[in-house]
Amino acid sequence: MSAAQTIADKQFLAKILFTTQKLDQKIVAKRVGISETTMSKWVNEFGWKNLRNRLLVGKEQILSDFYEELEEINESIKDKPKGKRYADTKLGDVRIKLTASIRNLETEMSIADIVGAGMRFIKFLQYKGDMNQVNDFTELWNDFIHAELKK
Repeated sequence: MSAAQTIADKQFLAKILFTTQKLDQKIVAKRVGISETTMSKWVNEFGWKNLRNRLLVGKEQILSDFYEELEEINESIKDKPKGKRYADTKLGDVRIKLTASIRNLETEMSIADIVGAGMRFIKFLQYKGDMNQVNDFTELWNDFIHAELKK
């Protein structure tokens, strides 16, 4: 493995640990085997804090907000007088769009979901497999994630 690949792999792992696992910069630097200065440089240079914050408002939070909004719409309809408990065109359209968005979010996997599944599998391999398997899979997984990010 060349030095450039090693640095790229360390940077990729540091990014995952910092953004998706929400670990402190010092802890990530120690785990990945880089200096705290390098970690700080990468966080600032590549905007990992912003990415981390965007991931905090992830799919679960968005789904929760959508469900609350949908519940509010349904409650407002139920509060109408008998005989008028239906959605007008505008409210009906909003409800249709909300339910479609909810369905999409519930069935679609984000890159964070994919990365998380890969990280869990790599940890599993570390306990069950040998280091050659771990290294081979990690390298393939890294290539896969980079290909997904380019889409």
